[in-house]
Amino acid sequence: MGEDDSKLLRQLYAGALQRDPEEREEYLDEACAGRPQLRARVAALLHAHSRDFLDGAPSVDHDRPPAAHDPGTRADESAVEGHRIGDYVIRREIGRGGMGVVYLADDTRLQRRVALKALNPSLSQTSDLRERLRNEARVAAGLSHPGIATVYALEEIDGELYMACEFVPGAPLRALLKSGPLPIDEAVNIGLQVAKALAEAHTYGVVHRDLKPENVIKTPSGVVKILDFGLARGEHATHTRLTQTGVIVGTPAYLAPEQVLGERADFRTDLFALGVLLYELASGMNPFAGKSLTSTIARIVDEDPPPLSEVQPRSVSELDRVIEVCLHKRPEQRYGSTQELIADLERVREELARLRPAPAGAIPTAQNRPAASAPRWLIVHQIAVSVIYLVTLYPAWYARVWLPEPWSRLFLLVVLATAAAGTSLRLHLWFTAVNFPRQLAAQRARTGTVTRLCDLVFALAQIVAALAIGDRHPEFAMLFVGVSTAMLVASFVIEPATAAAIGDSGGRP
Repeated sequence: MGEDDSKLLRQLYAGALQRDPEEREEYLDEACAGRPQLRARVAALLHAHSRDFLDGAPSVDHDRPPAAHDPGTRADESAVEGHRIGDYVIRREIGRGGMGVVYLADDTRLQRRVALKALNPSLSQTSDLRERLRNEARVAAGLSHPGIATVYALEEIDGELYMACEFVPGAPLRALLKSGPLPIDEAVNIGLQVAKALAEAHTYGVVHRDLKPENVIKTPSGVVKILDFGLARGEHATHTRLTQTGVIVGTPAYLAPEQVLGERADFRTDLFALGVLLYELASGMNPFAGKSLTSTIARIVDEDPPPLSEVQPRSVSELDRVIEVCLHKRPEQRYGSTQELIADLERVREELARLRPAPAGAIPTAQNRPAASAPRWLIVHQIAVSVIYLVTLYPAWYARVWLPEPWSRLFLLVVLATAAAGTSLRLHLWFTAVNFPRQLAAQRARTGTVTRLCDLVFALAQIVAALAIGDRHPEFAMLFVGVSTAMLVASFVIEPATAAAIGDSGGRP
């Protein structure tokens, strides 16, 4: 399909989901009139959505407390403890989903604890699920990274499949979110660790496809690990498909638009999910989760969430940009590689470290001086230079008549234009320093070159005028030279030197 057809497909699919099931046929008849192939594809997506939105077992939490005993689905803890499966001795059940169960077990051969994953007994002979478990073992076993839980073995014992993998102590991110959003620097640090683990998988062409807070654990030492590659597959895999054609795989609120529409997933699909994860860690809310499955899908396909800083004032503008790139609807508008995302997150982390107040008793230095000190000196500086601009306008207006035409008119025009532009830019920085200090460095970097250009042209115009009127009006010539010199020193010497002293590089030459 072309780009226009793909966009139309997204719109029709989202529009159909927003209607009651009994109204969808009539809606498609009208919207797809004369385009039977397009209608058939939308109908196929709707059919797949109604049959099996979530294809695959929900992920398990390694440290989730066991639920209340249910004789039909869960063995009693006392009955499970000490049970032997091949060379593994079960300690307790640590997680259960719709299709799988995970035990904490002792590997008697190597004397280590493992997480032993198996299919639920009622589904253990289902060929598709057995193949999925084999696929997860193959994919994860081929990856070696501190941020990815290690797979030790895949064993068939008494006709049942078991996957032995690294037991990761700690809390899943979902548990951490129960107490509210995380501090911004902690959220960025977690996101950076997850991105580095994903980069390892993406290097080998492996796409996770189901990244979510339940699948990421933070250990007591602060290390973050990704679990559950049950839905992972290679970007160019040729092995047997583990899903039926058109069936959407993944967890609803973390799906990328291409997953919702049943299109091809690649590494950028994981970057979308990571953007959602970052947004949720920092704000405490999933940007796409609605009250129903239908509203969630519609938001993913059609709506852009508000910038993170609008719902979390402690955020920074650079993190807004990172998340915005990750959450683009079209994959080609996201990061071109996972390494690009890592580089941007590292810059965000550095900015947050610079803004973090220094510990009590620390000696102020360029590295640990609080960012809040920047507005104090900068406000005074901007006001002082703005006053110089405005005060100089009167003698410039008075002295214009001593210059021959057309230089008189040109002199006045240059002075007025540069004074207006320079004053406006400096007042903008003043306003930013007072009201949005965290954005000050970015605004200085953005306006610094133009501001210094205004200062330079303003000073040069006065110096030229001073040379022209010096013989007849030396007092005005001295005034123009003095003001120009002060302007150039303030703009090109004092401001950069002060910025360097407090560790603020924004706008520095």
